[in-house]
Formats: sequence, structure tokens, C-alpha cells
Amino acid sequence: MAGSAYALEELGCRTGTYVAALSERGRAFAVHRNATGFSRVDYGFRGEGVTSFEPSLPHLTNGVPAEEALGFVHHGTGAGDVAFLRFLEDELGICLPFEETEAELPSAAFPHAADG
Repeated sequence: MAGSAYALEELGCRTGTYVAALSERGRAFAVHRNATGFSRVDYGFRGEGVTSFEPSLPHLTNGVPAEEALGFVHHGTGAGDVAFLRFLEDELGICLPFEETEAELPSAAFPHAADG
């Protein structure tokens, strides 16, 4: 999709910390799922972190509620992250075809700040 970029993380969940910076010229989404099925969506707009939420558990939100920020409400059918990805496609026209997830991608390194 022209004007868009995406990142795929296999072992980790660091993209969310960079959503505000990644959204400097527009908007950025990060959708995560761990091995136990817990998922998290982070959303930034014009350089600001707007919200971070668990699609299936709206009480686990940091920032603006998803319904207010994006118009997203999970109705409890199916996995929350899948419902959110469908929302991105249906409401915002954002879609990542499966074939692209298998393609060779350019990469970027996100430095991890040392604690201390």
C-alpha cells in the first residue's frame, strides 16, 4: 500500500514503544500477540501515543479508550487481535496480505536502552 510501512516482529514486542515516533507524519499501529493469546494494540497519531489496549479486555487500556480514539469495539466473537485487524481492513483500508509476510523485507534496528 503506497505511503505505508509495516514491521513484523517474531520474538519480541518492542515496536509498541516506538509508535509515537513512527507516527510523526501520520498514524502508526502496532498489533502484538503472545504465545498465550494475550494481544495488545498500540496507536500513535502525529508523534503522540494515543492509546494502548487489549482488544478483548477494554478495561486494560492506557490512554484514550479504543472506541473513542478509533471507533473500535470488540464484540467478543473471536480473538481480539484478529477482530482489530479486520477493523483496520474494513474501516481504514489497511491490509497486509499474507504473501507479504513471507517476502524478504528490508530491516531496521531499534536500539534497546540499557537499564540504569
